[in-house]
Amino acid sequence: MPMSRISLKVHLIEGGIRVVFPLLGIFFLVAGIFGAISFGVQPLYEAMQTRQWVEVPAVLEAARIEPPDIFHNRPLPALMVRFRYQHGTKEYVGSRYDLHQGAERRSVVEANLRQLNAGRLVTAWVNPQMPSQALLVRSLSWPLLAMSVPFAALALLGGFLLLGGMVAWNQAPAHVRARRREHREP
Repeated sequence: MPMSRISLKVHLIEGGIRVVFPLLGIFFLVAGIFGAISFGVQPLYEAMQTRQWVEVPAVLEAARIEPPDIFHNRPLPALMVRFRYQHGTKEYVGSRYDLHQGAERRSVVEANLRQLNAGRLVTAWVNPQMPSQALLVRSLSWPLLAMSVPFAALALLGGFLLLGGMVAWNQAPAHVRARRREHREP
């Protein structure tokens, strides 16, 4: 029995939904989870950890702005620093500016750079259990934390698309079920 033009279109649309929805869902879910973790969960977790760190004097050796680099997971410009500090009897070199790896909007990064002159005495926060871990600023950037919200929404959209595709796979139309029964009967 030949399929009519309308049923062919419906069949192609249903097949597209069954394939495209899950693929888009997986893509959006992964991208959303990655962004929410990068901009929200990780900095919040590290902020809680750094509350136990100790304050030590440090000498800033260098500071510069790195341009955004999507291929290295940095969509924003970042402030790169190098500072020297002493904890106990040992001297260390640190390179972390803040909880967000120095990434921030261009205007904020430039303003922070203007405050950092090489040779200047700064405060470093050092992990007493692992003194090689240190950073200069342990406060959170609320605008960057807010960027985790759209990523969480993207992950939610991806989850719904994935769920919709799974439901579409499980609910075959009546004409497909009838065709399956015809093939099974002798």
